[in-house]
Amino acid sequence: MLTQRQALEEARGNIACGTSIAARIKETSQNPEIRELAKAVYFIGFGSQQIVNAFTDSGRIKDL
Repeated sequence: MLTQRQALEEARGNIACGTSIAARIKETSQNPEIRELAKAVYFIGFGSQQIVNAFTDSGRIKDL
């Protein structure tokens, strides 16, 4: 079983992979609806990475 940190690191990797795919599609798709959907997925992925970073980066003040 993974530790909490290991699980978050694994999640960060998965999110980063999906975010990079969405970033490519939002720039290259010929379909405007697909570009808009990829843009939304990109921001969801980026925000998710920020959440993981907030919990795993050392040196952050724990104020929650």
